[in-house]
Amino acid sequence: MPPACLAVAAALRRAVTAPITKSILGVAIIVAAFVWGLPRFASYESVWHSLADTEPRFLAPLIAVGAFNLVAPSLTQRAALPGLTMPVALAVDWSTSAVTNTVPGGSAIATGMTWAMYRSIGLRARDIVRSVVVTGVWHTFVKFGTPLVALLWLSTERPVTDGLVNATIAGTALFIVVIVLGAVLVAGPTVADAIGGLLDRLPLLGQGWSQRLGNLRSDTVALLKKRWRSLTTWTLLGHIAYWLLLVICLRAVGVTSAQLSSAAVLAALAFGRLVTALPLTPGGLGVMELGLTSALTAVGDADQGAVVAAVLLFRFLTFAVPIPLGAVAWVGWTSRVVRETGGAGALDDDAQPAVQVPPSDDHASDERAVLGG
Repeated sequence: MPPACLAVAAALRRAVTAPITKSILGVAIIVAAFVWGLPRFASYESVWHSLADTEPRFLAPLIAVGAFNLVAPSLTQRAALPGLTMPVALAVDWSTSAVTNTVPGGSAIATGMTWAMYRSIGLRARDIVRSVVVTGVWHTFVKFGTPLVALLWLSTERPVTDGLVNATIAGTALFIVVIVLGAVLVAGPTVADAIGGLLDRLPLLGQGWSQRLGNLRSDTVALLKKRWRSLTTWTLLGHIAYWLLLVICLRAVGVTSAQLSSAAVLAALAFGRLVTALPLTPGGLGVMELGLTSALTAVGDADQGAVVAAVLLFRFLTFAVPIPLGAVAWVGWTSRVVRETGGAGALDDDAQPAVQVPPSDDHASDERAVLGG
């Protein structure tokens, strides 16, 4: 097996053997959410009846928006790594999403998987770091900015509760932090030198941080000059699709706009995503379902059985479906790397890519910089 695949396998083994206390806590939260939490809103029998009465006319929109929701992160990743092919982007995103949704501490492991999989196709380390940082900042920017947008929208329809105001304050504070971090990221070389000098003086971190941060800053600025529009577009469309999918799930089980408006759904979703910012369970399982249900019932006047049904349908499409997709993508990726490298891999900066990432015609010079050509 190629070194990249072995590295991912080792990372997965470390995740599975994580501290037992954390795993037990996660299981307890999941059990409590589904055995005690959700039944307080509605019995599973009423939830099943709501799902059984799903209107067929919403099937096509569910499939269409659900499919786009699955590919949107890959489109953002392609914008951050010019020349990256869609099959490679999908394989990496689906594989890492499956790990995030099934393994305790999966988010950190998924980042390591992203690194290993991109290194196995010959991408330079500095370009992978840049893409992870840029897409992370862009997604966080939208995620923490959403509560403010939702509150302003909802306030045009009805008085807002103290809970929503507090959630918005928290989201706005994090939103400001992301803006500051983004500004530092692209600030002049003086800031990078100052931070790098501080890191160089810390024990165990090694030397050369000023140069590393300087390279990251210059690479990021060069990318954003050409790709900020596509990065912003695909990031926004991905988050909009996520919200729209929840709206369609609610309408499919009979929750009308009079009972729960689109603005109220956005506000509830923004709150639900804030409560999962701390990764207590894989993929926020249990926490997201309970938090989102609580928020939806607080901002609307819909039948609670229908609300729980919509939330479970939504989570099936966004949490459960990526797991088998990721398993298939990982098997396909591993087989392709083994076939094309003979099990040797390609991890050195001067190595030839195991899976070719062709440059795009309209950004040829930029692609050579990204791919180390």
